[in-house]
Amino acid sequence: MNDQVVNSAQNSEHWTRANFLKFLIPSLLGVGLFLVPVEFNGKMTVLLGMMAELLKAAVGSSMAHLTTFVFVTSAVLSLFYSLASESWTRRTPALAEMFQTTPIWLILRVVGGVFSTMTLLQYGPEWVIGKSTGVTAFVDVAGIIFCLIGIGCLLLPLLTDYGFLEFAGTMLRKVFQKVFGLPGRSTIDALASWVGSSSIAVLVTIRQYETGFYSMREASVIATNFSVVSVPFVVLTAQVAGVSEYFFQLYGAMVLIGVICAIVTPKLPPLSRIPDEYYPPVGKQIKEAADDGRSLGSWAIEQALARASKAPSIVKMLKSGFHSLLDLFFTMMPAAMAIEFLALATYEYTTIFHFITTPLVPILELLQIPEAHAAAPGVVVGLLDQFVPAIIAGGIDNPITSFVLAGLSVTQLIFFAESAILIMRSKIPLSVPQLIAIFALRTTIALPILTVIAHIMF
Repeated sequence: MNDQVVNSAQNSEHWTRANFLKFLIPSLLGVGLFLVPVEFNGKMTVLLGMMAELLKAAVGSSMAHLTTFVFVTSAVLSLFYSLASESWTRRTPALAEMFQTTPIWLILRVVGGVFSTMTLLQYGPEWVIGKSTGVTAFVDVAGIIFCLIGIGCLLLPLLTDYGFLEFAGTMLRKVFQKVFGLPGRSTIDALASWVGSSSIAVLVTIRQYETGFYSMREASVIATNFSVVSVPFVVLTAQVAGVSEYFFQLYGAMVLIGVICAIVTPKLPPLSRIPDEYYPPVGKQIKEAADDGRSLGSWAIEQALARASKAPSIVKMLKSGFHSLLDLFFTMMPAAMAIEFLALATYEYTTIFHFITTPLVPILELLQIPEAHAAAPGVVVGLLDQFVPAIIAGGIDNPITSFVLAGLSVTQLIFFAESAILIMRSKIPLSVPQLIAIFALRTTIALPILTVIAHIMF
């Protein structure tokens, strides 16, 4: 840091050596864990992703038992608390808050519990326990998400609660305000997803909204436009879709479409109708603009130190993170993986997606996308799970179509097997119809752009 900037910041009411260290050390750890790319097993990721992979490898074959235990526990307790008397729920309010739920969420949790058990025991029909359905949803995908979100929940406050977002957000506010009309700190959401994970970026956004640093509109825009998929996922998507040699073109298309969508969709309903109000229990906490003639750098440090002075102790941070971890594991994950399983089973063993997407075939033909009938399900199934379009692309022997579907899977962003569930579990005021509408807008924008790029390339 520039000495003049630091010396200027030292005149602030929040300057103490303790506050400075409380800002600097956790922030450096958070940046190192969440934002610095590293190479691991031949692919680019971040330390958090590497830790998740190592944890998954350490758990090994026991992962299926762990995920099944979580899903079954969620199903049993959700059934119990949904049927329990009011007097009983008052005795255990914390558990009641987690497991009392609506009929649709209850059904999804029970589906997750039953089908994950069948998959673990390898007992039942192939459409339930097969490698492409039950094993993929309840073991492979669930396992890595458990590890990633588990570690992320515990360590995310290092990035959000000790002043780094205040510092970076103040320094970058002009760019994001001018281009997107958003606080500078939203840059961190984009960085966290581009080099880390879209689920982590959503968690960052949720935490910032619920602590008063994003308004309802800002949180809604950021969660649905900046929680892009990570570099490793784009690599994996390109491989599965059969276009791995065009990774850089695919990633470039994702960035271009992401910027266009982030500029356009907030100006259209439903995002344009969401008020610029802050979460009522905490109110507005953000202040990125200097108000006393100080330089941008000294004001950024002042904001960081002010945040650090109020930051929790490490014990409180871990306790809060563990509570968030349990909530996501037992309430969000069973429903999310049930949705992914149902999407995979429906695509693999029925023609439902082909039937309902028949009206899209003429549109795809108009865009001169080969094998339009085979490609049509991939245009909409990403709403349920972002990986299925890439699987569909891998089964189509045409580079134009495969590239377009791979591009959709990394640009639609709203999918109910993970990101949408996280948003719905939060205080961000986005409903299911609104999320579907945003998905449709992003698809409408992305599809013609990807088509033009694919036709130029091939």
